[in-house]
Amino acid sequence: MEIHGSIANNLSSAVKSARRLKGQPIHTDTLGHWTELLDHARLEHSKGSTEQLAILIVELESELADRADS
Repeated sequence: MEIHGSIANNLSSAVKSARRLKGQPIHTDTLGHWTELLDHARLEHSKGSTEQLAILIVELESELADRADS
């Protein structure tokens, strides 16, 4: 996966976007990107990344879970 900037910044941006768009349709490609970003972040976190990823991972997972429940 190609990302620009840090993983933490990308996760933070995704969380902010998901919250801003709550209750609105989100393009399938965007949801796919967020899912890939989560997978990438989980992998980096499991490898001992020095970025503080755990909280952001949980936040984005929660936002996506809320969408699935709607």
